[in-house]
Amino acid sequence: MYTGRDIIANNSRFAPGYQDHRGYVPVEWWIMSMTPAGNDLSEPGEGVTRLVLDDGDPVPLDEAAAAAGDVLFGEYLARWPLTKVLDIGGEPVVPGFGASPGAGAGQGVQAEVEPEVPPIPFHVHSGEVVDGRIRPPGKLEAYFFLPVDVPPYHRDLGRVISRLGLKPGTTRESVLAALRQFGSSDAMYALGVPYEVRPYEGWTIPPGTLHAPGPWPTFEIQLPQDDFNFAAWRLGVRLSGAELDELRQRMMLRGLRDEEEFLRQAVDWETSVDPRFEERLHRKAQVLESGPWGRRLRIFFDRFYGEGLEIEPHRRYVRPADPRPWAGIVWSGEGQLNGCRIGVRGTDAGSEFLVTPGHEAVLENDGEVTLRVYTVFPFAA
Repeated sequence: MYTGRDIIANNSRFAPGYQDHRGYVPVEWWIMSMTPAGNDLSEPGEGVTRLVLDDGDPVPLDEAAAAAGDVLFGEYLARWPLTKVLDIGGEPVVPGFGASPGAGAGQGVQAEVEPEVPPIPFHVHSGEVVDGRIRPPGKLEAYFFLPVDVPPYHRDLGRVISRLGLKPGTTRESVLAALRQFGSSDAMYALGVPYEVRPYEGWTIPPGTLHAPGPWPTFEIQLPQDDFNFAAWRLGVRLSGAELDELRQRMMLRGLRDEEEFLRQAVDWETSVDPRFEERLHRKAQVLESGPWGRRLRIFFDRFYGEGLEIEPHRRYVRPADPRPWAGIVWSGEGQLNGCRIGVRGTDAGSEFLVTPGHEAVLENDGEVTLRVYTVFPFAA
């Protein structure tokens, strides 16, 4: 369904050299994952990380955790998140908002005509649907927008929009009307609050929040589950006939009876319309320490925790031993971690790693550009 921006892989088109044998392109990089991917056309072990060991073949992380979870994760195995880098993009489209449902009967929302790269479709994470009812808890998630004006990307993505929550004055009736236009208009997008994406910022998104994340390379941390209900189809794409009926059932309702049940069960209305939405849920990276070596940032907040370690050329940083395990990716640059080569994807160096509890991490930048490493820790109970 999605293409990307050729940042984490060749993924910007459905064409030979980009697609796998299923017709998929890789738009998500799952980090130190024990969660299997839920693709319609699945592959054995897809989504589960394999550990590279010195003395044997790679071992799936879930098997390693079953055999030695106390060594790898200490007491935090049950609190290990699912973490991804999302690289989703596509060709710009002109949204077809038209006279979409407004705050009152007979009112329309002003059409927006500037073309934009489509966001992820409007959706909620409220829990799995079982026997026609949402079974909570839904998926809590958080975003950190990665810098892309750095090597090896050197990209200017222009203005990128996320639509998160609902505009002031939005009524239940207008949302219900937009849900009933699934696949036949962009009405739901017109009801969302547009926020411009900026690197080194992010959001925490509670379960049940209506949201359409913008197409920017995003470091995402979440509870290790993958429930969702779409509230709209892809921006600018129209469905009809049997395809509309099938996707409405499979991607939006997912076992719910109808749109009224979607609104009643799946949507956290108070959060979605909260006038303090941005104040409560928008997050900026926080500098924890800095020096000639670089800086250490906090990039995830609330129930989640993660850090950015940005080390200048020919400098080193020692992160003291922590009782928690933590995982990281190399986003830019190259160097060494405890004597092992690390670097961006596509090189011979490791681009993803796990630091086990009680071990310090010695990071050395022996290259000519800033070494940027972004990390995640277990979530709070």
